[in-house]
Amino acid sequence: MIQHIEDIEKLEIHFSKALFTKRLVTWYQANKRSLPWRDRWLQSNDPYVVWVSEIMLQQTVIKAVIPAYERFLDRFQKVEDLAAASEDEVRLASRGLGYYRRFRMMHQAAQYLAANPDEIWPEDFNGWKALPGIGDYTAAAISSICFDDPSPVVDGNVERVFCRLFDIRLEPNLPKLKKKFFKMGLDLISQRFPGDYNQGVMELGQTTCTKQSPSCHACPMQKYCKSYEHDSQTLAPKAKAKIEYSQVGLSIFVPKRGKLIGLKKRPNDSKFLKETWGFPTAISKGNTLAWDGSVSLNLKAHLKSESIGTVKHSITSHKIKAEVFPMTLKLSEDLRWFESQQVEENLLSNLDRKAWKAFLKSQEV
Repeated sequence: MIQHIEDIEKLEIHFSKALFTKRLVTWYQANKRSLPWRDRWLQSNDPYVVWVSEIMLQQTVIKAVIPAYERFLDRFQKVEDLAAASEDEVRLASRGLGYYRRFRMMHQAAQYLAANPDEIWPEDFNGWKALPGIGDYTAAAISSICFDDPSPVVDGNVERVFCRLFDIRLEPNLPKLKKKFFKMGLDLISQRFPGDYNQGVMELGQTTCTKQSPSCHACPMQKYCKSYEHDSQTLAPKAKAKIEYSQVGLSIFVPKRGKLIGLKKRPNDSKFLKETWGFPTAISKGNTLAWDGSVSLNLKAHLKSESIGTVKHSITSHKIKAEVFPMTLKLSEDLRWFESQQVEENLLSNLDRKAWKAFLKSQEV
């Protein structure tokens, strides 16, 4: 077992690399789940469909990605379609997934690729990593799946699988461990089926070697696993340090003009949800409120309204409690106005959607 970071350099692979890799790839090929991006890749052989899935799956669970993925590819069927779209169209197509910077970067990369057709597509790790918004994990995933480039992925699932294989009782995302795991991945990855190996080790972590209650009895890699041998699955890896959340108070205003509802594009200096279309938002600062970012509306004119509801939401390390207020305006050039039935489809963030539901509920009383 490994309990001290200084022991990492002594760690060696204790099993036959060839047999381990063959068993993992065989298990994956026989048991892989049918997922939309896998099905589309088999049908089209188009790296674009894999790329979109890998961007969407960053910090987002599969269950939430599937409907958004289908919606996105229905709207932008080819990389050229994505490149030709406006930034607002891309944001709207990716609504509800959060972390919107990743889609802005993907849009920029699509525009570059469409403008340089001779360079479609990058075929190795370094070529993909040179594109905007592509890090080590994403570059390895796409290049291995689409172009058989033997570059290993290291994500949370891979970290957990390796920690259990070698009974490493440390926090799995330590920088020294990540470097070690990448080297192990280079040693273990299948040269013939690098994409299946990468997907296999991730699938093992997602479905079998899970964080809680791993299914060791059904694990194809059981005989290689030091944690199984030592009955230490609950100790390896060590739990990550809990995130310390900061509490944030917001006031969200729903603008009304007759039967129309107004939405505003948040400025690029907003604390939350930069450049997304939603409701005007103010941040509590002690006993006062201040507009979030350089919003030009008159806040004082709207503070006499009573709150119509409270919503809670989390963004990264922030726990948000937001009061929702109606806001009557005669005219504002900064807002876009929509019929009530059009509002939901034009809200990008879940925070705004929660506020909208609170507003609708108040109108039913």
